[in-house]
Amino acid sequence: MIKFFRKIRYNLMETGKTGKPALPAGRYFKYAIGEIILVVIGILIALAINNWNQNRIKIVQERDDLENLKEEIQTNIVDFKSLDSLYATFEKKTAYGLKLFNDNPNVEDFIQIDTLIVTQLKVFPLTSSTYDEMLNTGKFYNLKNKTLKTKITRFYAEANNYSLAFIQINNSVINIANLPDLFRYGLLRDRLKTKPIHIKDIDTTWVHNVNAPTYLAFYKSANYIQGFSNTSRRELMARQILVCKELVKLIDSELERKI
Repeated sequence: MIKFFRKIRYNLMETGKTGKPALPAGRYFKYAIGEIILVVIGILIALAINNWNQNRIKIVQERDDLENLKEEIQTNIVDFKSLDSLYATFEKKTAYGLKLFNDNPNVEDFIQIDTLIVTQLKVFPLTSSTYDEMLNTGKFYNLKNKTLKTKITRFYAEANNYSLAFIQINNSVINIANLPDLFRYGLLRDRLKTKPIHIKDIDTTWVHNVNAPTYLAFYKSANYIQGFSNTSRRELMARQILVCKELVKLIDSELERKI
């Protein structure tokens, strides 16, 4: 294109505006001005092409980052659902164990009750390596969609709070399992596991005494396991699953805009 402009400029320089041969001084002046114009045009075209390439590179990079982030969030959904399924099993078993306990059980029934009232000390299964890498490299702050960026930030901040909540629940479960008043229950549990069973020489009167410290401690422990460990964890994960699904939809919409 520059060659085309140069040819036109050369013809005008040779003939002048009237079509007559131009004077030497005027010819060289026009030549110099023309060269400057061509250089400026060339620079502007080069800058435009470079800017277009840079913008295209940024769009591709942002798309790749969003794809990776979407994959990470989908991994979180799978992990949350898996752990929710585990605690759903604990919740169901513990509910049945509490029912047996509240139905005036026999001493021997605690063999089954002990196996039913269960939970596990798990950490919140948050995966954030992609998000952390985007933060550390500054790529997260380059995302154009401010609404999406805000929702992603809130999700990981809330997930970190849930991680702390899981730790707190774990510590509380450990503390309540070590209540001094549960000593007689622990002794009964251990004796029931032996063959043959020997429980005549230990105190089991608390089993049918709703005011006994051991009865009250076991009731408190069992209900904490159910309400704060099993059920509360499931509620936290259910919220995060919903947020994750919303984020995936938002990311998909943003990716469609960048096609």
